Amino acid sequence: MKKIASLLLIAVLGAGLFAASFKKGQTVYVSKDGKLTETEKSSKSIGEVEKGDVAVVIESKKKKTNIKIESLGISGWYDTKSLTKKKIAKNTSVDINADNIALAGKGSVSAKATKKIELDAVAENPQEEKKDEAAVPTAENAAAESAKTE
Repeated sequence: MKKIASLLLIAVLGAGLFAASFKKGQTVYVSKDGKLTETEKSSKSIGEVEKGDVAVVIESKKKKTNIKIESLGISGWYDTKSLTKKKIAKNTSVDINADNIALAGKGSVSAKATKKIELDAVAENPQEEKKDEAAVPTAENAAAESAKTE
């Protein structure tokens, strides 16, 4: 029985050591959308925060942290576990096209998509196609050139 009580006490104290704690004036980032409350124990919302919002700590407690969101100009209490010291990118949208997908390395560009991009580029600048054709030999031309040199 004493062993169980000792282990329980160690577990409770250990959990307290690993709980996030922030210092006054420290910059933190919101890791989860939510609502700021007026007081630590209140549930009355005074504003909303979004993932990626930057905040400055006013006061930190175990479950709630009083923060100021500079971009919104408001202060309030927020769940401590939904704040982090690590910078988080704001929710943003990006135009998705074949170039972005290939650049991100998340997939390959299909031949069909590549051909459409090439055709769009030629339509915008027809002279570019003629320069490219002269500069890059085709497989047939390369084979003919190889046969001539032998």
